[in-house]
Amino acid sequence: MKMADEHDAFRATVRNLVDREINPHVDEWEQEEGFPAHDLFPRLAQFGLLGLEYDPQFGGEGADHLFTMIACEEYGRIGAAGVAMAIGVQTNMATPSLHKFGSDELKRRFLAPAIAGNSVAAIAVTEPDAGSDVAALRTRAVRDGDEWVINGRKLYITNGTQADWVCLLARTSDEGGHRGMSQIIVPIPTEGFSVSRKLDKLGNRSSDTAELIFDDVRVPIENTIGSPGRGFEQQMSQFVTERMSAAYTIAGQCRHALKRTRDYLLDRPAFGEPL
Repeated sequence: MKMADEHDAFRATVRNLVDREINPHVDEWEQEEGFPAHDLFPRLAQFGLLGLEYDPQFGGEGADHLFTMIACEEYGRIGAAGVAMAIGVQTNMATPSLHKFGSDELKRRFLAPAIAGNSVAAIAVTEPDAGSDVAALRTRAVRDGDEWVINGRKLYITNGTQADWVCLLARTSDEGGHRGMSQIIVPIPTEGFSVSRKLDKLGNRSSDTAELIFDDVRVPIENTIGSPGRGFEQQMSQFVTERMSAAYTIAGQCRHALKRTRDYLLDRPAFGEPL
C-alpha cells in the first residue's frame, strides 16, 4: 500500500481533531484521573475514527489499513498517553473479534453503538494471576440452559469504570491450558457484575483502569463471539491488531517527542546561539 492524497488529508483531519478536542483538556483529565469517554467518543465517531476498517453495514468506514496506522500515529501526539490507550481499546482491542467472528445480531447490538461512539467497550482478559500467560486464566462461564453463568475477576481493565460492555475471555470447559475458552459479550450493568476498585496508577492517570468482579453473572449463550471453545485463538488474533496499533501510536509519540525536542533546542539560547 502507498500513501495517497486522501491519506494525507486524513492525517491533517485527525491532527486538527486532537489539537482541538483533546489536547486542551489533558491536564485536567490527568488531575481528575479520568476522561469523559461518553462525551469524547461521539466526537471521534463523527469523523469515522471508531470503525475505520469495519464493515459499513454496521457503521464502519471500510477503509484500508493505512488509515488505522495514521490515526494511531496521530493519537501519539495526545498529551496524555492514557487517552490514546483508551481510544485504542475501543477501536483495536475490544472490538476486532466481534467484527471478525461475531454474529450479525451481536454486531448490531454491540459493535454498531461502539462505532457510533454511543457505547464504551473494554477488553477483559487479564486476571490477578494471569496476565501475559493467557492460558492460565481462571474466570469460568458455565452453561445453564440458554445462559452462561460467569464467575471470576479481571484486573487492569482499561475503560473498566466507563464501559457499557466488555469482551470477556473465560473458560467454558475443563480442557485446561489454552483449550476450552470462549469470548463472551457482557453488557453493563448486569446483575452480579461490579467494579470492585479503580486503580491508583503511577502514570496514564487519565485512563480509568479497574478491577472487575463477576459473581454469578448471567448472559445469553447468543452473546458468545464466534464458536464456543475457540476464544483463545480468537483472542490471539485480536492481540495482533492490538499490538500493531500500539506500535503505531508509540511511533507517533517518538516522532512528536523528537519534534518538540528539536523545537526547544532551536528556541533555547545558550552562549549567544541556539542549543
